[in-house]
Amino acid sequence: MSRSLNAPLSPNEEITLRRVALGISQMKDLSPRDLVRLKTLSLIEMSDDRLQLTADGRRRYSELPRATTLSESASYDELVGVLAERLRKEQAQGEGDR
Repeated sequence: MSRSLNAPLSPNEEITLRRVALGISQMKDLSPRDLVRLKTLSLIEMSDDRLQLTADGRRRYSELPRATTLSESASYDELVGVLAERLRKEQAQGEGDR
């Protein structure tokens, strides 16, 4: 088994891996330390001036707890829509508790 698949990741490195997988952060907003570690483990790579997961990175991401599949969050707009719907539901539940 590849070292990149079983090497321990810190909570912050997991978050950075998720952000790269979902494409929800620009590289300048991500921790340089986390990026170096994830690149060293061959979990991420630069392609066309953007970060993306390697094959090992996609596998590692899919093994993270509660990770959505990459196909479930195909675009930023879909992700924002899902989050907005979740917030509406939570607000409605909160108002019902009053």
